[in-house]
Amino acid sequence: MSQTGLGVALKTLRERRTLSLREIGQLSSVDHAYVHRLESGEKTNPSADLVEKLLKVLKPGERDAALVLWLVDHAEADPRLVEFVLNDPSISIDIFSAAAGVRHRGNARPDPATLIARIQRAFEDEDD
Repeated sequence: MSQTGLGVALKTLRERRTLSLREIGQLSSVDHAYVHRLESGEKTNPSADLVEKLLKVLKPGERDAALVLWLVDHAEADPRLVEFVLNDPSISIDIFSAAAGVRHRGNARPDPATLIARIQRAFEDEDD
């Protein structure tokens, strides 16, 4: 099973807090094995209540919390894009969600930096 955008986001946020899977499980009252399955992409459909429990422990900023909540309903989001956006706090949730929603022809996807730059230009053109 390939990793999902939600899995990448949860793992990145957990690692930022330097928490092990067991620690996040104990602090959130969510089975650590289930958290692992979410991170690895084996599970993809967590309940809103479960995500809220994890977010309370992970304590992400407002943008990163919004990104995780968006990902719960958008399992098809590119994990590389999610990782790129989480590592660049200047990218807004609006830019991310627009970039994540872009459909590509064939199997070729632009790298995340190129895609974000295109979306940012499109948003800037709208403002002019």
